[in-house]
Amino acid sequence: MSTDQRAATANLPLFQRILGQSWQQLAPPIRQLHSVTGSSSFAGRCTVRRGGNPLARLMGWVMGFPKPGADQPIRVRLSVQGDGERWVRTCGGRSFASTQQPAQHRSERLVSERFGPVAVEMSLRAEGPELRYSVRRWSLLGIHLPLAWGPRSTAAESVHDGAFKFDVEVGLPLAGLIVHYVGVLTPEA
Repeated sequence: MSTDQRAATANLPLFQRILGQSWQQLAPPIRQLHSVTGSSSFAGRCTVRRGGNPLARLMGWVMGFPKPGADQPIRVRLSVQGDGERWVRTCGGRSFASTQQPAQHRSERLVSERFGPVAVEMSLRAEGPELRYSVRRWSLLGIHLPLAWGPRSTAAESVHDGAFKFDVEVGLPLAGLIVHYVGVLTPEA
């Protein structure tokens, strides 16, 4: 990429920079949520399941994941932070935050999401109008560890009745399911 091309893309939202040409395939509500150029807020409803394994419960508590429950209110605040974004999710009276930044590993352009001492690098893949995430690498306290020891995640974004829909499941080997949250979001006025 030339200097001019880098300068032109520097002002684009994070996910648009990472996805490049495939950004245009995404459904408009997905592009809208990921078009953070300052700050934005979305609200909706979600259902949360939590794992029962003691290690899973501990990890869920440490990360600040919401308590289990159906049809809970959720609010997501996104803001630009450096060349990335800060996400604050509030669900069922609990908030958990992460930062997302561009990462590059070999020839693959990734998004790196950090929750406290854990960072997960994921590929973003547009499948028609939907967006899928796949974990590629992870680290604990800045130390890259084998993928087989790390978090397992299935994450997808789609559109349901015109609203942004998310479906995120996170687990760990030995611990099993940590959290699974599914819901819809719409822009706040």
